[in-house]
Amino acid sequence: MVGKEGVDYTQTSKKPKVAEIAQISGVSPATVSKVINGRTGVSDETRSKVESVLAKYGFAKPLVQTKVSSTVELVITEVDNNGSAELIKQTTHYAQSLGIGITVSCTGHHSSERGQRKGVSTCLRGAIDRNPLGVILLLSDITAAEEEHLHARNIPYVIIDPVGQVSPETLGVGIDNWTAGLVATEYLIKLGHRKIGAITGPLNSQSSQARLSGFLAALRKVSVTPPPEYIKEGDYLPDEAFDAACQLLDLPTQDRPTAVFCFNDVSAVSLYRAANLRGIKLPEELSVVGFDNIYPSAYLYPALTSVTQPFDLIARKAIDLILAARDGRNVQNYQILPTQLQIRESCVPPQQ
Repeated sequence: MVGKEGVDYTQTSKKPKVAEIAQISGVSPATVSKVINGRTGVSDETRSKVESVLAKYGFAKPLVQTKVSSTVELVITEVDNNGSAELIKQTTHYAQSLGIGITVSCTGHHSSERGQRKGVSTCLRGAIDRNPLGVILLLSDITAAEEEHLHARNIPYVIIDPVGQVSPETLGVGIDNWTAGLVATEYLIKLGHRKIGAITGPLNSQSSQARLSGFLAALRKVSVTPPPEYIKEGDYLPDEAFDAACQLLDLPTQDRPTAVFCFNDVSAVSLYRAANLRGIKLPEELSVVGFDNIYPSAYLYPALTSVTQPFDLIARKAIDLILAARDGRNVQNYQILPTQLQIRESCVPPQQ
């Protein structure tokens, strides 16, 4: 971008002045000043636009907190019983053992993409102003502009099970979702099931896509292609999963799956409810496998067979990556952890 004096700031280390940032952004210098100093009176859209320009040209605003705090920020969508609560617990335990504090911020569920982005931007802006050791992100997604804001302040961040593709430089921790999906489905196949349905997570979720790919790979091994109506999107949320479960269980009895692989335990609980309302006996008439192995999976009736996510290891790896980045140590940027199938009472051979 060329400034008013003909300087191409993309080709020089010289940083533009406030007036030139204003010209590039198409706003007034006063507006740029408000954004730099974190003052109100600027719309979210304008603030985001100006911050993107600031980040692009290396114009870092002074942090509200200039000293690096001995805390790690954990930014999540909501404290739901879908793994986020367990991650908070494990992250807090490990951080305390290192003398590090944890600050949790919730972006909240929003009905619109604009509302969702506003929630994420607000949380990240607060995290940046507190200048933490680093940020752990358990979000549906994060934009390139939001990542750039963290980069511009030299705040390390770790993405847990990212949505979509991430750059090789991004720090991240995930699990082997493909193998987990394969193993869970193979277990049902070994019991004799062939009519196996699935309640997935969001279609744009990398974790959900990998679990679905493993699910389908296991079925291909025994020459089974599930009909399209056997695979329903549940979005990892209870209401959406309940709707998906109802669609599966309302198929004609002779066409209904004899087993369902739910891509999280919340979805499995919703499936239990839908089956109970229809008088379908578990596990005699319907076997169920969940994913996460969190409360109350062991206390359901029948106790739920579920894929265990190693939340303790995820928490440790995420904090260790942040500390390594702060120390300038070279580490493997993206770490993938194994899972394990916890077999309980919710799966039996299909009725003949």
